[in-house]
Amino acid sequence: MESKNSSQSSKSTESVMEVIDFRITKRDSKGNLQEQIFGINVYKVKEVIFKPTDIYKIPTNIPYLEGMVNLRGKVIPIINLEKKLGYNTDDVEADYLIVTEFNEISCGFIVNQIRKIRRFSWENVITPPDNIRSEYGDLITAMTLLKNGDIMLLLDFEKIVSDMNTNYPDVSLDLDKVEELDINKCNTVLCIDDSNVARSMAKTALETAGYTVLEAINGLDALNVLKDLLVKSQDNHASISSQLHSIVCDIEMPLMDGFTFTKKIKDSSDYSSIPVILHSSLSRNVIASKGEDIGAFDFITKFNANSLIEAVQRIK
Repeated sequence: MESKNSSQSSKSTESVMEVIDFRITKRDSKGNLQEQIFGINVYKVKEVIFKPTDIYKIPTNIPYLEGMVNLRGKVIPIINLEKKLGYNTDDVEADYLIVTEFNEISCGFIVNQIRKIRRFSWENVITPPDNIRSEYGDLITAMTLLKNGDIMLLLDFEKIVSDMNTNYPDVSLDLDKVEELDINKCNTVLCIDDSNVARSMAKTALETAGYTVLEAINGLDALNVLKDLLVKSQDNHASISSQLHSIVCDIEMPLMDGFTFTKKIKDSSDYSSIPVILHSSLSRNVIASKGEDIGAFDFITKFNANSLIEAVQRIK
């Protein structure tokens, strides 16, 4: 089963996403087996294959790291999602491997079943309720209801990789390369990301470089922030640039994704002058063409603090 990583139609609208529906078997409170439905954005998937039989075991204290495997000359780590999620179903066969590439890192994720590619609007992707968050913590970024009423959970794959690798991501900032800010200009940046971890890392890098940071958790939340800034600028008989230098925006967010948000503000006479940097775990090749079409200033891959600050400082 091939992903649409390289063949996604340019006709897709900004508010529509496509995910691979995969299943992981777990036990309910009575010990009965049941399938939990998960989804992953097709743009993060290189391919789906049968689980290799030649996974090389390595000494590790990470219980969900199954080992390493050589796929077409590239050695990648293999992560057992059932173990990471604490499902305790080692006796149930998991036959498939989802091979991913995001944040310039390749990994393989073992799952029980692969079903289909599903397509739905970001407007139908919502923040998980407290009961799901209490079960999964910050491993779930969002959820959506399928047509039959079943719940699909969207895993935070970046968080899973980060938990495994203490050197990922690179949050260090080379201060020698940071330009001195013009104190006579507004140096406030709006950072939009539904991931608390990702938003915190971006905020830390920006503040270290001298910027003031406002935060929003999705596109809808960010529009409300912009409305407040617009009122302040109008009260001072000034442009919106007197209140905001730029926007750093994630793409995959519930309720309103980054593409839709960017297009909305670029179509608005009130906000169109604000530069938007798309900041995503998706590869640059995936986001560049669509970002150009909707007027984004730049597009960078998460997460490298130096790349983020360099992009923001290119805005004059």
